[in-house]
Amino acid sequence: SENYKYSNMFNRRDKIIKKDGVKPTDLEEEVAKSISSLESNNKDLKAHLAIIFINSVENVEFERADGSAAEYLLVKIPHRSHGALKKVGKLVIDKLEKQFEKNVLVVANRTIISCHAKHHPSQMRPRSRTLTSVHAEILNDIVFPSNISGRSTRVSIEGKKTHKVMLDPLDKDLMDDKLDAITHAYHKLTTHKISLGYSRPSVFEQKILDTRAAKN
Repeated sequence: SENYKYSNMFNRRDKIIKKDGVKPTDLEEEVAKSISSLESNNKDLKAHLAIIFINSVENVEFERADGSAAEYLLVKIPHRSHGALKKVGKLVIDKLEKQFEKNVLVVANRTIISCHAKHHPSQMRPRSRTLTSVHAEILNDIVFPSNISGRSTRVSIEGKKTHKVMLDPLDKDLMDDKLDAITHAYHKLTTHKISLGYSRPSVFEQKILDTRAAKN
């Protein structure tokens, strides 16, 4: 997934990195302009925004848990942009969600190295490139700006496994509207199904939640 070169149609400032000869879509150009605009208007964050590029943007239609139709943007970025996105990702996502009026999920492209891949006996397969590790990192990406605070697996009488992922309870107001999009995107990217919820707040976290509720 790192075998991308800068498109001849765009300079570095324009933010789109495609495989040779692949023309960016209108949607990708719109997203690229938005990120470039953020870079121009946020001098203090320019160092991070300058190294955020996009590989692709897809408008995904899906059905929410209540049966209603919805859409989200799935933005794929080069892995080299991942560190910078962790620092300014909320700014980028907030701007795109406001502009496109839908949830925006961002995921870094990663290469999975099969355990059956041929390599020299002295070479170890990086743990960060195993299927399990890549799937875990995909989930970390798409729940951003929240964090995973717990996981559990339940097995039904029929032997069917259900993976429950818990998010930070302090992010509930921020994330509630995104949960259906995140579960759909994770299944789309990995073929695995998960359910999302929130960890039980600690005493300290509950005090923060109570203070917020009192202000509202």
